[in-house]
Amino acid sequence: MKVAIIGTGKMGRGFAAALSPQHDVTLGSRTPDVKAKVGSKLGVTVKTYGDAVRRADVVVLTVPWSAMDSVLPALGPLAGKVAVDVSSPYSQAERDTLKGTSTAEQVQRRLPEALVCKGWNHVHHPVLTKPIVNGVATSVLIAGDHASAKRTVARLAADMGFHAVDVGPLRATRDLDRLVGITLFVRLGAFRVLTAD
Repeated sequence: MKVAIIGTGKMGRGFAAALSPQHDVTLGSRTPDVKAKVGSKLGVTVKTYGDAVRRADVVVLTVPWSAMDSVLPALGPLAGKVAVDVSSPYSQAERDTLKGTSTAEQVQRRLPEALVCKGWNHVHHPVLTKPIVNGVATSVLIAGDHASAKRTVARLAADMGFHAVDVGPLRATRDLDRLVGITLFVRLGAFRVLTAD
């Protein structure tokens, strides 16, 4: 699968390291020349946002929510592509901008032709490459309105070693955004959701 990871921070690098052994991964950066060494260390190429997205099947948005206003317009067309929002509104000011919705719902509104899913927003970056804790795979909670897109994201999660859990439609991401606030408050680390599968 061709995967564009937007952002070269800790989350972006974690996704690249976890996915590149099995998938064709490209990192997207505002300054690809400056970040070329990051890609070299991970064994992946670094391109502009638009170039990274152009050939991708899946686009993983690892930039902070505060950066989305500038990043999303730079991606170019995402018609039919799966876009995974891993951001969270950390400050009250960021939460206020959502006006009762969620980051993923806002991403879907701004990228109406993309198949937006939410996932990994409750996962700390070190867990991306070490999802097995005490012999048990960490759960990743996935939400979205498109069943095929969620299956694609669940497959990537499984390839990374996670236990994927479908938690419902994109509207459910309002609860996921709140969950992050709770988990940060209690310093909850990796966890496993009990399911029948």
